[in-house]
Amino acid sequence: MSTDLALEITLAREAFAVPARGAMLLGGGATANRIVALTDAAGQARWVLRCPLRDPRPARLDFLLGFHRLAQAGGLPVAVPHPTFDGRGWAEDPSGRPWVLLEYLPGRPLAMVTAPLAEQAAHQLAALHRLPAERALPVVEVAPDSPWDAWLTAPDDTWQATAEIADGYHDLLAGYRRYVGLLHQHGGALRSLEAKQWGHGDFHGHNLLHQDGRITGVLDLDGVGRRPRVTDVALAVLMLARTGGGDYRLQPDLTRPLLTGYQQHSATPLTPTERALLWPAMVLSQLPDPHHLTALRRVGRPLAPALARPLAALGALHHQHAALAPLLTAGRTR
Repeated sequence: MSTDLALEITLAREAFAVPARGAMLLGGGATANRIVALTDAAGQARWVLRCPLRDPRPARLDFLLGFHRLAQAGGLPVAVPHPTFDGRGWAEDPSGRPWVLLEYLPGRPLAMVTAPLAEQAAHQLAALHRLPAERALPVVEVAPDSPWDAWLTAPDDTWQATAEIADGYHDLLAGYRRYVGLLHQHGGALRSLEAKQWGHGDFHGHNLLHQDGRITGVLDLDGVGRRPRVTDVALAVLMLARTGGGDYRLQPDLTRPLLTGYQQHSATPLTPTERALLWPAMVLSQLPDPHHLTALRRVGRPLAPALARPLAALGALHHQHAALAPLLTAGRTR
């Protein structure tokens, strides 16, 4: 066991008063956070220790813990936060980094999506969007992330900021130029969407757990904020209806149950305008966020994967545009 994991077990035992005995690192991909699963004496995973380096501000941590409680009250399968032994929401390690402790949810990541699981995932997304805008829960946006509409409202500044942090990756970055243009050609109306709901911000298979044919967990609420719901729905379709890892050809047999499930369980169905904006919202979801790239560089993560994977998704979306339009905009999805 690494020295870091041993120290994290000690932190869990001393700060949160849980009988942790073992640990294994979770996560991967383009994240700035550190996530550790903790096991009990029987080797059973029981808790998850998270170091939210993406945004460690106390106000944001308070907001996220409050949102967990709001989501639980709304019936979403999110992890219960575990307070410290003296009742605080998080503990700091000797380096001053904050850690929160959550229960370990059952299930495995939704890597192989089926139509029934796609529809269930859409139910959970609709439930999240139905959560009330709690006055007792002041919104604290994610500090490192750009505003959701930065590429629409300030494209030149956003491009410049991205180019500065992605210095040395100009060949990859150049590939995004055409998609910024496509976004403005087809997605200008995104700026006029006034209704905002609670949005997950990263609703994909690795942030969903399933077991025995049902969704058992919605993970990684770090990106929660108020934004147009179509941005969440678009990312969910892109990530859950794709053919497979690295293959972003969308499958109609998965796209339909995702949209149908959402329409059936949302407070109000998607409007024709929102349906027409699903494709440009997918494009928007894959454009680089300079603040996110900065967070990755700060913790030593390579930027190449964080730039190459979305570029592949954008290429696939572009090739499918004509074929996807009738499916995404149809009044009925099956």
